[in-house]
Amino acid sequence: MEKREEINQEEARVSHWPWKDLVGFILCIALTAFSLTAVLYSSYQPTYVFMILTGLAFTQAMIQLVKLQPGQ
Repeated sequence: MEKREEINQEEARVSHWPWKDLVGFILCIALTAFSLTAVLYSSYQPTYVFMILTGLAFTQAMIQLVKLQPGQ
C-alpha cells in the first residue's frame, strides 16, 4: 500500500506541466523579438536604442532568475 502511494506521488510530480518555464520562455522570446525589431527598424538615436536594449536585457535576466527559483 505504501509503495502504491509513492508511485502515485511520483506520477503526479512527473506529469506536472512546467507552466512557469513555458511563460518565461515565451516572455524571453518576445523580449528578444522586440529588441531585434527596435534595432533593425528604429530611427531613434543609437544611445536611446542602447538604453532600451539594456532595460530589456535586464528584464530578461530577471525572468531567467525567477525561473531558476526552486518550487515551493
